[in-house]
Amino acid sequence: MPKAQQSQRPNGSGHSIALKRNQACHQCRRRKLKCDAQRPCSTCLRSHNHAVTHAAPGVTLPREPECTYDENAQDQPPSATEQSKARSFEPRINGLEPLSEKGGPDGGPNSAPVTPSLHVPGSSMPFGNSQSPPSHVTSITPYGRPTGTPTSANGDTNGFHLGGETAVSGYGWPVSLPTPELLRHLVEAFFTFHPHARRLFHTSTFMSSLVLPYGHANFPADSVLHAICAIGSFYTAAVTSPPLPNLDEVAADELFSLRHRQYEDRPDSFAEQQAQFAKDCADRGEMLGENMFQHFQARLILSWFYWAHSKWVEVFVASSTSLRMATPMGLNVCPPFHSITKTWRPSTTLPAARTVIEDEVRRSSFWLAYATEREHGSGNGWAMCLDDEDISQLMPTRTDQFEGGVLVPPQERQWAHTPNLLLTHADAHTDPFVLYIKGTIILSRVKCFNLRFRAKHYAGDLSVTAPATEGETLLPSMDPRGSPAFMELDHIASNFRSSFPAALRTPIIQDALVDNHLYTACLMPLAATIILHDPHANIERSGCISALKILTAARSILELIYEVFSTSFDISLLDPFCAFCWFLSGRVLLRFLQAAIATNNQEQMETLRSELEFVHSAIVKLGRRIPLAFRYARMLHDQTISACGPQYAMTAMPSNHLAMGHRQLSMQGGNPGHQDQGHPFVTGPPPNPNGLSLPNQSQHYGGGSPRMMTPFMS
Repeated sequence: MPKAQQSQRPNGSGHSIALKRNQACHQCRRRKLKCDAQRPCSTCLRSHNHAVTHAAPGVTLPREPECTYDENAQDQPPSATEQSKARSFEPRINGLEPLSEKGGPDGGPNSAPVTPSLHVPGSSMPFGNSQSPPSHVTSITPYGRPTGTPTSANGDTNGFHLGGETAVSGYGWPVSLPTPELLRHLVEAFFTFHPHARRLFHTSTFMSSLVLPYGHANFPADSVLHAICAIGSFYTAAVTSPPLPNLDEVAADELFSLRHRQYEDRPDSFAEQQAQFAKDCADRGEMLGENMFQHFQARLILSWFYWAHSKWVEVFVASSTSLRMATPMGLNVCPPFHSITKTWRPSTTLPAARTVIEDEVRRSSFWLAYATEREHGSGNGWAMCLDDEDISQLMPTRTDQFEGGVLVPPQERQWAHTPNLLLTHADAHTDPFVLYIKGTIILSRVKCFNLRFRAKHYAGDLSVTAPATEGETLLPSMDPRGSPAFMELDHIASNFRSSFPAALRTPIIQDALVDNHLYTACLMPLAATIILHDPHANIERSGCISALKILTAARSILELIYEVFSTSFDISLLDPFCAFCWFLSGRVLLRFLQAAIATNNQEQMETLRSELEFVHSAIVKLGRRIPLAFRYARMLHDQTISACGPQYAMTAMPSNHLAMGHRQLSMQGGNPGHQDQGHPFVTGPPPNPNGLSLPNQSQHYGGGSPRMMTPFMS
């Protein structure tokens, strides 16, 4: 398109003139904005000036605004080529004239004229030029979302992506997104409160791109914004979140949430709508090959949203999809460790990173996707979708280096395949986020060992056992604890926290400040120890090393729960993986309580029951905002009754009153954190966010360290 030349207003006055059809510039017509037909028009000038003023560092914009118009056929006579094209259409037009006289292509007298139709996903009726658009395209709710959108129990809420495109309002803003003010509030809440937000995105770069006009090449993808809106609902009272599940009607460990959701008589909440929009946008963008990396980030955020809401199937699919998407984008490898195979396909579908920040954002995003899949996978026995041996990536930089765009040479950094990676930490290049990623690698290795042990033993792999004897087929009684691989994993898990740099060995920085990544990193080796030893722990046998290991790990987790509850930190801001670790601790304590009841050991029964009650009450407190913890609390409660009897039922049993409390928290305030952020949507937290009194630890441990206690003797 030819660039528009500068010209004066035709009527020479300061009043706008009525434009004829197609006289507005292409940019204003596409964005559905007013145009004064200047060359360039005032709207394009304002948008360009705003983009230049708020451009992110390193972004180069053209000096002149892009403002193009249709060529005026009256000013320029048609060329010979255009005349020949017009003549070529004459036979077709002559052939269509009889059909138009008969009323339609079938020749019937009552046939309606053929008009292009536009299908609305989620609706059974297409609409075209002969119909009015559905009412849900024009009515906007306070959230900026049109009302009347067809929704169903299967989550079909994509009625705004008309014909695969995003519907745009008359003000140039997508109708499926909330208003710009609310969107920015949700984005700020996401960056302020979510533990991983500032490593998934470079905060200043992202916030700079958010002030660009919608449709700008550097404006965030719709899928990312929808996903942030969904997960941002955890941290504000301005929008609605899904209610906590009614565990009186559905099992706490139900895998398929849609089985119950399809019978619920309620509309989708704001968060559920935004999550569906994000998924729809990502699906389409991936098929088109557009903004692939941003769709990868959107799916990762959706994984966090699904996991926090205990949607097991959805998080399994979303986390696996995001990690599998990383491989064609080349995020799991870094030069010079690409494949040596010669192929016509490029090693990555992404263009080369233009800046250090862009390169590190890609790397951190990959490691977060890896961590999410490994954390969620720790709770099931299913295979993971990307093998550790297929990862040849640098470890992430420190957070301060990441935010400052500091280039750290590869020769000064560790790789995923660096020998002794998990117990060696360079002080100059280690921070809580790096330790957090290393903790997920421990979880991954432990799970892989458990998954592959039988097959490797059968194949005679010396790392897990001695070669199988001739004719051996089944290995039910094989004990792997003496194998080199098991002992190496046990050594790493036992010494991981003690290998931390001295300044990073405690996650409690101040009375009200808990380092989220460091706290989770301290829990991870303990969870790995329980997962590794639990299948081999014989609680009733005296001297069982595995039983002692899991009891020690469970009480070490209990110590960390005591530590975080001794502060004024809002535990609902913790990584959801913490709820899983607390549940693991409670489950181990339950096993020992069951053994103490069997041997009628009153002293240990009292100690273990009070410990178990505290762990459960902590999970219940976390579950008042995080549905994942809500389910874990009910699962621990039900398992306690099943193993020990109804007389041992938890005093803080999760029930429907907590679901009501969660809804009141979402609608009436309860904004997490410790300070008012100065936004009209934000309210302050309660004075005591955790609200649990700490028991006497020495009483719980019988006057000694938990590491000195031994399993029960029969």
